Amino acid sequence: MHFIGNEISVELPEGFHLEKKPPPPLAWTWAGERFEVAEMLAEWHRYGRVEIRTQGGRPPYAQRSGRTQGSWGVGRVYYRLRTVNGRLFDLYYDRAPKGQIRSGAWVLWRELELGEESGSLDETS
Repeated sequence: MHFIGNEISVELPEGFHLEKKPPPPLAWTWAGERFEVAEMLAEWHRYGRVEIRTQGGRPPYAQRSGRTQGSWGVGRVYYRLRTVNGRLFDLYYDRAPKGQIRSGAWVLWRELELGEESGSLDETS
């Protein structure tokens, strides 16, 4: 597994308008190279707020009871994709708005080695 963690530009199906749960991209561009999707192998979601763990335990904002889930701008939609040249990638759509832009951003999270396609779908892996 190779961590990447870079924001990317994606090509989505024509006529797509829903920003809460976008479909997997048809292709994306990273480091000047275009990657075309051959197959979606997995999809998973995390709609809770990301908790930052510290040595002293949970930060004060995370100690409140209750938890906001499914609200606008919170969470990520993950996809495990195989490209037409056989490479495996995990990427996600981060629903958090970026400044004045109300939509989120696509991130190329990691590249997997062949044989890892049925591996962990966990964020911490």
